[in-house]
Amino acid sequence: MTWGDILRWRIERQFLGATRGPDLVAVARRLSGVHAQLAASAVTALHLRVAGGATAASVDEALWGSRTLVKTWAARGTLHLLPAADLPTWVAAMSTRTRETTGSWLRYHGVTAEQMADIIAAVPDVLGGEPLTREELAAAIIKATRHKDLREPLTQGFGAVLKPLAFRGLLCSGPPLGRNVTFVAPRQWLDEWDEVETERAIDTLALAYLGTYGPSTADEFSRWFDLKPALAKRSFARLADDLVELEGGVLPAGLAGEVAGKRPASVHLLPAFDPYVVGSLRQLDRVVSGDNKAKVSRPQGWISPALVVDGRIDGVWDGDTVTPFVPLARSIRSALARGFPEVGVAD
Repeated sequence: MTWGDILRWRIERQFLGATRGPDLVAVARRLSGVHAQLAASAVTALHLRVAGGATAASVDEALWGSRTLVKTWAARGTLHLLPAADLPTWVAAMSTRTRETTGSWLRYHGVTAEQMADIIAAVPDVLGGEPLTREELAAAIIKATRHKDLREPLTQGFGAVLKPLAFRGLLCSGPPLGRNVTFVAPRQWLDEWDEVETERAIDTLALAYLGTYGPSTADEFSRWFDLKPALAKRSFARLADDLVELEGGVLPAGLAGEVAGKRPASVHLLPAFDPYVVGSLRQLDRVVSGDNKAKVSRPQGWISPALVVDGRIDGVWDGDTVTPFVPLARSIRSALARGFPEVGVAD
């Protein structure tokens, strides 16, 4: 078994190989959420993996029509599309985060511990199933808490002060109103749910992560999810009987036998922030050809669109030009010409 076997197996597990996912929900579940900081990239990531493809309209229907997907801050505190049915499990694990109680976090984001506690207490009373814009939500919180100086922190574009609310299941994205984002209370926008036990939630998400991005370690899972390292290590210890050791970490025992199977060659142009790349950031030495990690994971958290050949990141691209990291075989150039005729290859 080689690292090349592992990368080709990951391609299959992510519905990028011979088999596509049956629907948007199945793909989002297999990927442990679809990174959605860039909406267009999320749609492309789903389109590549869903049988029959996906469009912005079909994703919007799943989010705002059938409500089978939910958009919220999740892994690493970034926006993701998650299966709505899985949100209780995610909330149980994410609610272990307590960064917003630390002095450094509070000072950086311009709020006090008292204000943050009052925000968390007020939101269940001011946010329901009717979407509120960021400004409307801020006004309602200020009215309820009487903290008039909260407007700037609450309306900040990246939503740092709102993220702890999402982690507790008090807030998720609602349908956009023109160019304005909106927020709703998940238990009213979706359905009320029974609480999930924290350890069971973490174990469920750890197995899902390993089944798509493994083999991996507790430390890598901790960083990928933004989970306290001790909680990740205890989860891997609880799951030890269900895991097997491979190069690079552990894998669910039931999947280990699939890794060495033969698979057809594959060539993909993946969008920025594609889950395949984001899930490999801690292993880029093994995944990226040559000394090119900095071209894939760039400053300010930007993850480049990637050329992926048999699971290995062999280049980046910018919309009309592929910049390879290694000489490309004629078969790869032919595959690119057939599948992406509008994209050229830089010499």
